[in-house]
Amino acid sequence: MFKTILFPIALFLTINAKGQKDLKSYVIENTVSIPTIEPDSVNYDDLEIIGKSIGGAKIVMLGEQDHGDAPTFLAKTRIIKYLHEKMGFNVVAFESDFFGLNFGYDRIEKNELSIDSFLKKNIFPIWAYCNTCQSLFNKYIPSTYQTEKPLTVTGFDNQMVLLFSAKHLTNYVDSLLTSLDVPITKQENYKREILPLIDSLKYFSFKDTSNYTKCAAYLLQIKAQVRDKVSENNFWLQVINNLIAENSEYQIFKADYIGGGNIRDAQMASNLKWLSEVKFPKEKIIVWAANAHVAKFIDSSGRNGRKMISMGSFFTDSEKYLKETYIIGFTSYEGEAGRLGFKTYTVRKPKPNGFENWINKSINYSFTDFKTYRMNYPDKSEMFYLKGMGHNSAFKKDWTKVFDGIFYIREMYPCER
Repeated sequence: MFKTILFPIALFLTINAKGQKDLKSYVIENTVSIPTIEPDSVNYDDLEIIGKSIGGAKIVMLGEQDHGDAPTFLAKTRIIKYLHEKMGFNVVAFESDFFGLNFGYDRIEKNELSIDSFLKKNIFPIWAYCNTCQSLFNKYIPSTYQTEKPLTVTGFDNQMVLLFSAKHLTNYVDSLLTSLDVPITKQENYKREILPLIDSLKYFSFKDTSNYTKCAAYLLQIKAQVRDKVSENNFWLQVINNLIAENSEYQIFKADYIGGGNIRDAQMASNLKWLSEVKFPKEKIIVWAANAHVAKFIDSSGRNGRKMISMGSFFTDSEKYLKETYIIGFTSYEGEAGRLGFKTYTVRKPKPNGFENWINKSINYSFTDFKTYRMNYPDKSEMFYLKGMGHNSAFKKDWTKVFDGIFYIREMYPCER
């Protein structure tokens, strides 16, 4: 009897001891093996630990180390199916074209051929043409439209450059401005200069850099005039905000890539809030993006000392969204990686005493809930290595404050086309 009581006390003291052993013990004791990442595995008992950790969250963000991580996409697909079928998540938002995946997607016929064709052209090719994403895009999502609870697709990236936007965005903006009869449409250079400048944003950059300043001035003028005619939450006002951010991002990106990235992440967070509050106020949303975007903070600087601020940081800057959001980062131990169209590279081995080396070597896939650890020990802050930003464990920080949970993959391999 005495020994039975003593063991939990000893374990409690170990977990409450100061230093890294503290967190390491928690990870070893609480990491749960996930037997498979195959999307066709529909026995979701092993994913219940993820569901329990998510609890009542309205937003679940699923990260990835790099945009070509094939097994990560399989795991994310299986988690999406579980969240949709068992936890009532009916919207999946991709790090892709806000205009195309809202205005465009809402208007297509919801059959297998139309959905698959549209997604291949309006989600970035790194995912749309990856072999391990195909069961999600051309099988699972279309199949849900034959049920009472379809899985709706949307997007939140301010880079509105994919096919639907490239072909139609400027024309629809023109139609909007004309129908609202805003003053800028009466300017003699409206058709000759203003609309072509807006249309040129789909090419990512202006050869004549003075066009950024001109485009910004016109877009701010358009925003002020449209705001007088529509509600603050109007979709088109959100589109115009995206165009303003897109222009600003491209203007400074080459000289200040961190500043340009911060503009993009801030607008993506704004788009997610708009989706949650305006378009899908009664729905629970799954977010598909990079670890570096979904992270609650990055805490690293560029050459000019500017801090990187992630979408997740902008998004959870209010207590409301902090409570309603659960963020899952992904990490891996070894293997190869690389995006479609780029060279493959060897995944760096983790630091000897990093998170990945705390996972039992016999485990191929696992999940660790950090949120419970933070709740149990709110005053603790332990710095440790984890490959949270790319396939590199160079960053030592308190990762329990960056992600709410970690999905571990032992062997990484790249997508095939």
